[in-house]
Formats: sequence, structure tokens, C-alpha cells
Amino acid sequence: MLVLEAMRIDGQRDIPSEMVGNEADNLSAPRSSGGSGGLATAGLGYVSPPTGFSSAGAASLGIGLFLLGGGSAGPVYHYQVSAWVPEELASNPKEASALVRSAWLDAREKYFGGKISKLRHEPAKYADGSGKKYDRLADLAAGNPAPFDAPASAAPAFISAEKAYGPIFLTDPSGELFADASRADKDGMDALAGIARHLPEWMYAYYPGRNWPKDFRPAAIYNKNGNLYFIGK
Repeated sequence: MLVLEAMRIDGQRDIPSEMVGNEADNLSAPRSSGGSGGLATAGLGYVSPPTGFSSAGAASLGIGLFLLGGGSAGPVYHYQVSAWVPEELASNPKEASALVRSAWLDAREKYFGGKISKLRHEPAKYADGSGKKYDRLADLAAGNPAPFDAPASAAPAFISAEKAYGPIFLTDPSGELFADASRADKDGMDALAGIARHLPEWMYAYYPGRNWPKDFRPAAIYNKNGNLYFIGK
């Protein structure tokens, strides 16, 4: 929940752990880490992903929330990639945004073996699905979201820095990764978790979940240090 709150995303619903089987109960001791505090701070333990998940390492909330995807209104129903750039890595919001864009492109190229589409979107101040994403209709048509322009501020507890620029959001990450997956002949549903493993520790990806009966997937947050699944008791 710490990461979603820092992303300023809300609207989750409780989902019983029975919906994902016995894997939700197989928690190990919380992992300690000297890097990003995202996983350790939340008191998470590693657990094998539920059946059908391909990610190698996963973390599961002992008490948490699960989100069922399927809607389209509001940030909670959209793929999100957000960053909190440590202040020492950038001298202003523009540099921080450029670093986020570069890190995302590099991660896409690594995951897809260089076979990526030409889609490029600018980082933004607001999440996808937010009514504030674009200042004007002309900006929406031109693909120019409101840029991140805030100074560095106190970093969230899961970021290993005193101050950071953020949250800085990518624009339409799902459009890019599914286009990439098509070119590379890979599964787009698994791409976000795979790309996240190549992102810096200060970047987090949010997957809104999928509620189709034959391919149920839980909402999750992906990070270089592991995947967090929102499982309620």
C-alpha cells in the first residue's frame, strides 16, 4: 500500500485470498535489503507467484488489498509506471524526467532484446487515467501531457534517498509494452513485470489486475527487488 499511496492511486477492493489459491499462505520471512526499502519497509515476504504467473521472485502482502481490473475510469484501472528520482541524480525536474524516460527505454530494450517499437511518450506530472493528465484538448491530441515540474521533496519510505523528484509518471506504458511484445513475439501480459526487473530501484510499475475467469491475475506492483501482490485475508 505504501507504493500506491505514494502514487496517489486509490479505489481498491478487497479480494479473498481463496481466489489465488494456497500460494497466498506460503509466506517466508521478510527479506532485508540494503537497497530500496520498498519491499522491506512494507514487511513483505517472498512467495512463489500464483499459478499462471511467470515472474521469478514475488512478494505478497500478509494483509492487503486486491484489485480487480476491467474498468477504464481512473488511474487505478490503468497500467502505471512511476519514479521517484533521488535528488543527487538530477538537478531539476526536467533532468529527472529525462532520466526516467531514458531508464524506461533502456529497460524495454533489454527485456525485448532490442526489438522494440518506435513508440515514445513523454513523462508526466499525473498518472494515466487522471483528468489532469493533459491541460488542453490540443495537448491530448498532440500527446503532450502536463510535465512534471515540482522541486525535489521528501522521498517516500521505500526510496533510499532523503529527497526525490516524484512521482513522475510515464504516459501510456501499456501501449508501448504491448507494441514491443508484438514485435518481439512475447506475451504482453508478462512484459511489465519483466521490464521492471531492468528498471532502477526508484521506479515502480503498477498492474491493475485482470478479472476474466479463464485468466485471472491479481493486481500487483513490480520493482527490481521483486513483485508485490495485493492479497486480502
